[in-house]
Amino acid sequence: MTHEAMPRRALLKRFAGIGAGAALISMPVGLLVPATAEAADRKDPVVDPHPTSLNGWALADKTDAGQGVWSCSVPGTGFSIDTRLGMVEILLVHAIRRWHYEIETLREGEVIGWRPVAELDSKGPESNQASGTAVAIRPAAYGKGLKGGLTDAQTQTVRSILDDCGGIVRWGGDDETPYEALFYIDTPPAAVAARSVTSPLGKAAGRLRTWNQAPGMGAGAAA
Repeated sequence: MTHEAMPRRALLKRFAGIGAGAALISMPVGLLVPATAEAADRKDPVVDPHPTSLNGWALADKTDAGQGVWSCSVPGTGFSIDTRLGMVEILLVHAIRRWHYEIETLREGEVIGWRPVAELDSKGPESNQASGTAVAIRPAAYGKGLKGGLTDAQTQTVRSILDDCGGIVRWGGDDETPYEALFYIDTPPAAVAARSVTSPLGKAAGRLRTWNQAPGMGAGAAA
């Protein structure tokens, strides 16, 4: 078959093949292998779809937005805090009220509940504020890293508060890096079966709820 007789389509395919081959031959091989290896070795960063605070509770991006953390009043104080509703709320509000009645009078703005995790040490106990499971009482007065801000009598009241909460609430003053303003839930939700009234958290919350409904019991009764 002469060159003229070769079908036009076959001729174009032959030239295309020669052109591609020439391009591959003229291209430095070393440029192809590293690029391929880099693509194979590259790993996309792993993003946790369910980020939590240090105690294992889910973080909330904002309050009053259906993520479990809402503004709620603290009876007897005249102010509200942002906290996780339900059993967590009962325990943390109890701690605030006893501090208010028995340690020092608290005013609006002196107790901080939820805060964005970006403002906190995400690896420390204060990260629990970002899940609505911690409060900081007068953090400007009882700063992180400082110890001895409370008198012996006030510290005994704190110990009594922790006893009331059945060991579910921890005081930051007992941490390796003390933070005497901080109170937080010290048990992950899975371990305490948070929705069960028979769990340790449920029992502690139920006891405090009963006290709050009985005359002469609950926070402020001994004040």
